Amino acid sequence: MMRFILLFFILTSIVRAESVTSKRLAPLPIDPLWQSDLFRKTVTGSFGIDSRIEPRITVDEEFYLDASAKKMEIKDRDGAIKVLRDCSLLAESPILLFSLATFEFEAGELELAVVNLNKALTKFPNFRDAHRNLAIILVQQEEYKGAVEHLVRAIELGSRESISMGLLGYCHAVQNHHQAALDAYRLASLTQPAQRQWKKGEAHALQTLSRSQQAVSIFQQLIDEKPDELNLWLAQADNWIALKRPIDAIVNLELAHRANELTADAILSLGHLYLQNGLPELALQRYQLAMAQNAAPVSLNRAIEALELLANTAEWEKAVILSKQIRDTGIFPAKTGEEKIDSKVFSRFYRMQALIELEVGNAKEGERLIAEWLSKEPLDGLALILLARFKEQGDAREEAEMLLERAELLPEYAAAAHRAHGKLLVNTRDYDRALKHLEQSQTLEPSATLADYVRAVKELLD
Repeated sequence: MMRFILLFFILTSIVRAESVTSKRLAPLPIDPLWQSDLFRKTVTGSFGIDSRIEPRITVDEEFYLDASAKKMEIKDRDGAIKVLRDCSLLAESPILLFSLATFEFEAGELELAVVNLNKALTKFPNFRDAHRNLAIILVQQEEYKGAVEHLVRAIELGSRESISMGLLGYCHAVQNHHQAALDAYRLASLTQPAQRQWKKGEAHALQTLSRSQQAVSIFQQLIDEKPDELNLWLAQADNWIALKRPIDAIVNLELAHRANELTADAILSLGHLYLQNGLPELALQRYQLAMAQNAAPVSLNRAIEALELLANTAEWEKAVILSKQIRDTGIFPAKTGEEKIDSKVFSRFYRMQALIELEVGNAKEGERLIAEWLSKEPLDGLALILLARFKEQGDAREEAEMLLERAELLPEYAAAAHRAHGKLLVNTRDYDRALKHLEQSQTLEPSATLADYVRAVKELLD
């Protein structure tokens, strides 16, 4: 009878695996678990006869369990719930409270199910399946700390099926307890080796613990079994990058891209990999594709990253093309769904455009762009320093110094401004004044490179 009652504890809700922080890995989605036959069989088939972990069923309780079961035979869940709610024994019966919670869970009344499972545990604290089923609901409600407490208690009471172990691993992973997650996932896989979710969890835990070679191996096993799961190719690509095997990462990402499974941001990252591995033409193509995505375009911040990488590799002509596309597609000025973009992001874009113009021989246009930005943001220290560079190259040294003196008054930019001022004076052989600015920069922001430079300037004075 009780096995029949538990058969209705079917899990239909979906747990959402949200990202935890911007750079931290999020656990792989656990959604497929709820629909698996193995999961349902484990949850519904575990109730037996053990007075230590399960309450004994009285004759009166069995009467109401039979009555509710007959309602369920004709798919009258509301009727089954009413039978149990109207039962005079309910308040004192852990088994009836447990059964009612089962039906309430099915009906989507999760809060009521939680209340009744807690009542059942108050009456019978060692009710193992109540601990486990309450944990399942709490996982679906993203109450991971509470879920861990009940899963641990269920395991202490003898629960050894993989569901308890696997969900414990998932809860630990969501809470960034990755070694504990790894241990739990491995135990889950021992008892349910066919359940791919536990292997995915194990690989994810290994990845977050920087054990990328082991993670790659597990992801490869999963990919060999089901090559159409492209999220596994993407996860494996992250590990290839960590192992400094970018070409393998490119292969994975390119496969996902050609299957139209990459977001604009991921396409942009693929472009970065091409550029970092000496393939600038392919990098530009991927950057352009990313910028052209209308459904979920890249942010201005990410677009600037691509420009900066092109600048770092002196791909100036390609930077010109990409800068124009950023403006033409409306990424600048920011049509990306963001309500507000930090002025520092705009500053980076103006400065990048100015540098690009300078490097392609159009210094006047670069100077104009920076001056235009400073008219809007006169306290942008980095823009002041860059404009000073333009003025210096245009033989307007006094104007350059005035701009640097303005930047030196801004605490956030003082170190960089003094450093730039010192180098300007070194170029004019004014070593005494240069040394004062360089030493001031070193005091504000010490660095070994600047210390070497200061020593070299001192030698020029000797």
